[in-house]
Amino acid sequence: MTFIKVAISNLRRNPVRSLLTGLSLAVSAATLSVVLSLDQGYSNAVTNDLVHKTGVHMYITKEGCPIEAASVIAQGGLSPLYVDESIVARLEKMPELAAVMPFKLFAVTTDDGSRTDIFMGITDAVEKIKPDWRFASGGWFTTRDSIILGAEMARIENLGIGDRTYVEHFDTEFVVSGILHRNYSQDDGTFFMPLATAQSLVKREGKLSAVALKLADISAMDTVRNRIRASMPADYFVIGSRELSDGILQFFSSTRAIMFVMVGVAFLISVCGIINTMLMAVLERRREIAYLKCVGAGKYDLLRLISLETTAIAIAGSAVGALLGMVLSPVSGNLLRRFLIAYVPSGAIARPDPVIALAAFGVCTLVGMACSLYPALRAAKIIPMEVLRNE
Repeated sequence: MTFIKVAISNLRRNPVRSLLTGLSLAVSAATLSVVLSLDQGYSNAVTNDLVHKTGVHMYITKEGCPIEAASVIAQGGLSPLYVDESIVARLEKMPELAAVMPFKLFAVTTDDGSRTDIFMGITDAVEKIKPDWRFASGGWFTTRDSIILGAEMARIENLGIGDRTYVEHFDTEFVVSGILHRNYSQDDGTFFMPLATAQSLVKREGKLSAVALKLADISAMDTVRNRIRASMPADYFVIGSRELSDGILQFFSSTRAIMFVMVGVAFLISVCGIINTMLMAVLERRREIAYLKCVGAGKYDLLRLISLETTAIAIAGSAVGALLGMVLSPVSGNLLRRFLIAYVPSGAIARPDPVIALAAFGVCTLVGMACSLYPALRAAKIIPMEVLRNE
């Protein structure tokens, strides 16, 4: 009988214990696979949205505004940093810029904290800046008190074209002039209004959250950025879309840290479970191991036997967990989308990735194999005479 057959036979002696030990590794592998998929998927989705797909190539803002804007959306409020609207006229005269869109962004949280509404004051340049900004019904603002609703906000409020909605915080009634197509981004949950209206609501006339710029020639970005920066006040900041995406990912870093702590806890539980299971198996079989040593089994043979038993559990559990992680990755991505506060990308946040699943399988298998060392050493150190005398 080969070592592998003996190892499998030993595991079958207590199938429930072996199954539970394998499940602990499966949970670890699935958790690692899901977290890695979310981390990679969110980073790729944000970069794709803000760097590759968007029509915005640069922003003019106050230094620190990308993170400040994310904080505003997270908490509900109004950023104390602003850009003076007077710079827009100068920017619009630059032939290197295909579109200039000043905007005002702020959020209002209800008194009970159950909901935060995002408001954005815009100009008609938004249609040049955002390639996927299309109307499902209605059209552009017709009056100063007109609003355009994102698809999700229109659904939540149950509003259609021509309907009126009252915003208690500002004691103002608005008329719906347009509803946007759903594009699975933060625009779906936003109230859009004329820039001047948004500024007057928060008493920030002539003050902007930022100015979005689209270049006529993307290859001239560095030259145009340097020229704009030289003409702006010292406390203004000209950032590229790549820098903005990096800022949002930095804001997401706290969520990433929590997810990896979860992975660490899952691994700790698995390690303790495997060591405990294999150590119990060794102690229960002390008499059997003593007889094996009496008939010629050496320390290496016992190390090999216990390691094979643990490896069999590790491979089975890690394989199940890695496959489960691939299945759960899209589900977890959809759940995370509901709770994101920094930025909600339009693309999938997590997709099944065989490379990540393979990495999770490999890491968990190696961890399981490493956990066999202590129980195997305990088995190798058993002295037959002491065991048989005590028995």
